[in-house]
Amino acid sequence: MLKCAQSTDSSLASEKLRVEILWPALGIGTIVGLVFFTLANHWQKILRQHLMMMHALAERVRNLEEVNDPQFQRRLAESSPMPLEQVLNFTFRLNDRFWRCTLGLSDPDLEVMHTKMSFVGSVKLERWRSHIAATVVEVLPANPSAQWRKRSLDFYPGEHTHKALTLWELPVCLIGGAAGRPHSIELLLRESAIELYAKLRERGSPGTDHTGCRQGITLFSVPLDPGRLLEFRSPAPMIGLNGEQEDSEWNECDAEIRWLTFYSAANDAIGYEWHLCVRDLARKADWEHWKTLNPVQRRGEPNR
Repeated sequence: MLKCAQSTDSSLASEKLRVEILWPALGIGTIVGLVFFTLANHWQKILRQHLMMMHALAERVRNLEEVNDPQFQRRLAESSPMPLEQVLNFTFRLNDRFWRCTLGLSDPDLEVMHTKMSFVGSVKLERWRSHIAATVVEVLPANPSAQWRKRSLDFYPGEHTHKALTLWELPVCLIGGAAGRPHSIELLLRESAIELYAKLRERGSPGTDHTGCRQGITLFSVPLDPGRLLEFRSPAPMIGLNGEQEDSEWNECDAEIRWLTFYSAANDAIGYEWHLCVRDLARKADWEHWKTLNPVQRRGEPNR
C-alpha cells in the first residue's frame, strides 16, 4: 500500500510539472504566432505596394515608348490645342502718288527721306494664346552701308481693346514744315487690326512738337478678324515657269478648308497697297487630312 501511494504521488507531481510547463509554452507560442502574423501582413502590404509601383513604372515606360509612334503623335496633336494659333505676314507699299500728292513732298524732301529714314519691309505677327509677338523688318536709310534690321515686340491687348502698339514711325515733321502736312506716319498694331495712321498737328499751333499732336487720320486699316477679312480675299500667288506671279486654281472645297489664305487691297487715290498672308495653325490638321484624301490639282498638272 505504501509503494502504491508513493507511485501515485510521483505521477501527480510529474503531471503537475508538465501542466506548469505547458501553459507558458502555449503563451510563448501564441505570442510568437501573433508576431509572425503581424510581420506577414506588413510584408504582404509592402510587396503589394512595390508591385503597384512596378506596374506604374512599366506603364510610364510604355507611354514614353509610344511617343515616337506616329499614330500617338497624331492623336496628341489633334487633341491638344496649339499654343501658337496664327502666323500673319503683312507687307505694304506706298507709291509715288502717296508721297507727292497725299503728303505733298517735293523732290528735295523725298531725297532727305530716303537718305535719313527707315522703311518697313515686312511685319510678321505670331498670335499666341496670351499675346501677339511682332517681328518688324526694316530697311535702313539708303547709303553704301544700308542693310536690313529686325525688331521684336510683344503686344498684350488685355482688357483695353483701344490700346495700340507702334510698329513703325516716319517723322514727316523732320523732312519739312509745310502747312497741312502730317506730323508723322505710324504703323499701329491693335488687337483686331493693323492701321497706317497719320498724326496731325494741333490746330492753331503749327510749331507744336510730337507731344502736341491731338488728332489724326487713318489711311488704311487691315482687320485681323477672319470674318472682316473676307471682302479682301485674294487668290494665292504662284510663281509660274516664266518667273511671273500667277494665280493658283483652288476649287471651292479647298477654299473652305485651306489653312493658308491670302488677302490684299489697294487704293490708287491715296497711293497704297497691302498684302496679308494668314496661316491658321488651328486648321492645319484638317487641311492636311483633307489634302491626303483629295490631292489639290494645280495649274499645269495633268489629270490623274
